[in-house]
Amino acid sequence: MNNIKYWLKSKKKLIADFQNFVLEGENPGRSRIFIDKGADVLFVAHIDTVLKPEYIRQRRTRSGKVKRVYAHGLDDRLGCMVAYELSERLNADLLICDNEESRKSTGQYHDLKDYNWIAEFDRAGDDVVTYELDNKLFLTAIKNYWDVGIGPFSDISQLETTACCMNVGIGYEFAHSRDSYVDMQIMKRQIRRFVQFYQENKDIKYVQDVKSLVDDWDSLHSGQCELCGGFTNVESIFDYCICRGCFVDSFYGDIGTYDLRSSLREDAENSDFNKTTENSYIGG
Repeated sequence: MNNIKYWLKSKKKLIADFQNFVLEGENPGRSRIFIDKGADVLFVAHIDTVLKPEYIRQRRTRSGKVKRVYAHGLDDRLGCMVAYELSERLNADLLICDNEESRKSTGQYHDLKDYNWIAEFDRAGDDVVTYELDNKLFLTAIKNYWDVGIGPFSDISQLETTACCMNVGIGYEFAHSRDSYVDMQIMKRQIRRFVQFYQENKDIKYVQDVKSLVDDWDSLHSGQCELCGGFTNVESIFDYCICRGCFVDSFYGDIGTYDLRSSLREDAENSDFNKTTENSYIGG
């Protein structure tokens, strides 16, 4: 897992390197890389980035070991590296998508096989998220190795599949920032854990629990704020249930690193919401 610089080359050059595995390459809105090893498990990452990928520097320990690697575009070029190398090592299928950062993942156009389960590597830190693409047994298996966190979106959110899915943290921080880095010790520990998880679960078929439209509606409009758990002045905004206090805090308070808060603000800033709904919500 020492090929980070390779995966920070331009998208055009990477696609050229994998040209024999590119599907619908003539259509940028659907193009993706797929390596079919005839496996029952699929690994996923995405090739697009917010900042232009660029290697910056390393920080070493006193003994000379690399502690951190600073680079732009670790989300998700680091995930591409991890997914590819684990695919080679464990003989799993590999899907590298595009356009994830604009929430239009090209993975949605891929005709998926009936996999046992699917793992993406597009997550900061050292936990795992499933976006409710799971069942109780799958969650129990995951919790033997990781904490289960909360996250808004990744490629697996748009895959047409009934297989349970997980997004694994791989140790990077400040994903879309010029200060982004990967903690090499966390990355290596996460990879060791994942390999153990894979060996124990590769032959088990995990199918998502079926959630009806009524269940989805009840969950979304349950009246409970997804941030604080409160029930006062709660409304549905950008598919999130959020109370007035948390909404104001998300825009004007200390957002921190909480994924749902960041996603809510990003959704609003990319829409006409600030010009219209925001004022009426706060005041009404």
